[in-house]
Amino acid sequence: MLAMFLTLEEPTRPMRSEAASAGFYQSPGWQKKYPRLQILTIEELLAGKQIERPPANVTFKKAPKAKGRGADQLSLVAEDRDEYEAD
Repeated sequence: MLAMFLTLEEPTRPMRSEAASAGFYQSPGWQKKYPRLQILTIEELLAGKQIERPPANVTFKKAPKAKGRGADQLSLVAEDRDEYEAD
C-alpha cells in the first residue's frame, strides 16, 4: 500500500525520517520498489509533481469481446424464454 502526505509547509527532517521508516512497496508486476509513504507539498503538487507509483491498469490484458449470442445461452427477456420452456 502507498500513501501520500500533503502539506502546506516544507516537511521537517523528522517528517522525512518518519516517512522513510515506513519502508518500500515492492511492485510484483514491475519489479520496482516505491516508497510506502511519500510527502508532497501543495506547491509541488500544483507544479505537477506526482507520487512514485506503478503505472495504473497497464498490467492486465483486456478480454476479447464476445461475438454474437451463444447457442446455449438462455435469454433474460420473457418472450424469448417461452421458446426454451417448450423444449
